[in-house]
This record gives sequence, structure tokens and C-alpha cells, in this order.
Amino acid sequence: MIATSRSQMRNEAIAIKNLEDQKQAEKLDKLSLLMVKLITEEFTGHIKINFSQGGIGRVEKFEEILKS
Repeated sequence: MIATSRSQMRNEAIAIKNLEDQKQAEKLDKLSLLMVKLITEEFTGHIKINFSQGGIGRVEKFEEILKS
């Protein structure tokens, strides 16, 4: 369905924004759970979090191969 009026276009923009906010909240929840898991498993390494326009874009985990 194509928006025909300004109010319809605004409502669609708000709906898209809410969906994007929900996706970012889900990513943040996943990241929080991952960090708790890494702590309990005594993770040794570092995590790189890339942001894109204020939201979580990509998360990378780098772990030591040889632990002393």
C-alpha cells in the first residue's frame, strides 16, 4: 500500500522507526546475554562492537589461542 497523504506517510515512518528501535533493543539484549556467558566461561580476549548511525552494527569476538 502506498501512502497518499502526509499523515499516512508520517504514520508509516513512525512504524518503521519503532521496528528499527525494536531490532536494536533485541541486539542489545543478545549482546548482554553474550557478555554474561563470556564472563561465566572465563573468556580471555576482547570484543569489538561496531556502531552504525547510533545502533549496534556488528560484534566481533577475539579470543586468545594459547592461555598462560
